[in-house]
Amino acid sequence: MLDIILDEFHFSSLWNGGIFLFICFAAIIYLFLLPQDKRHTIWKSILFLVGLVSIFVAIGSPINIIGRIEFSTHVVQLILLLFIAPVLLILGRKQKAIDQLLTISPLEKIMQFVMHPIFTLGLFIILFYGYHIPAVFDQARIDLFWNYFYMFGLFLAAIFMWLPVLSSKRFAVKRKVLYVSWMVFLMLPFCLLLWLSNESFYNLYTDMRSFVAAMELCLPPGESLSPEYFELLLPFDPVGEQKQGGIILFLFQLILWITTTIILRRRT
Repeated sequence: MLDIILDEFHFSSLWNGGIFLFICFAAIIYLFLLPQDKRHTIWKSILFLVGLVSIFVAIGSPINIIGRIEFSTHVVQLILLLFIAPVLLILGRKQKAIDQLLTISPLEKIMQFVMHPIFTLGLFIILFYGYHIPAVFDQARIDLFWNYFYMFGLFLAAIFMWLPVLSSKRFAVKRKVLYVSWMVFLMLPFCLLLWLSNESFYNLYTDMRSFVAAMELCLPPGESLSPEYFELLLPFDPVGEQKQGGIILFLFQLILWITTTIILRRRT
């Protein structure tokens, strides 16, 4: 299937130039314009840049198109965008630039509220489950603006969700471990729902009109795909893909919990 996708779509459709320019712009600002101190090592810069690459792979590479065909690939997108990229960006941040921003009194008060664990975790979970309500998901995936709007909102919420674990010195290690445990626990119902269900939740993967609209959204304006292209892709199993996506997300959450817990406890 992958070779069919790569042959049919133009290079500019497979690799999003707008996202690439945004990533390059962010990298230039980070490397050359933001202030840094002696505490900032080359490894932090590498982590930040890898985080930017993770964002591009998630929403600017062929994975974005494949995710419109295979739900399991959409789950891989989510893992990269919401659980890997934010962690790398926070770990690689330039603390001096952040400290200068926090000298602004109103912003400091806002961040104190935003950094509250209940708020950060609650916001992410609400947005994540809200995005995957079938009616919302089906509409977002066939509307370019709303799709990027939802994904950007989820990405920001993911950054805030990780801040209490990775950057806050106010919380003890035990509280951070508990926080991560709740994060994983609240994701489990979605994983199990995908895994155990015998019906496809999303019309995008079963209704041909929605499927065509979602695929053609990746093309330049005015272009369309031939009916023969979609015949080459069929048949595919949306329920099987859904189950596979649930298993992938479940296993990742398990690995995430074990890894994070071990790292946090070693810091004590």
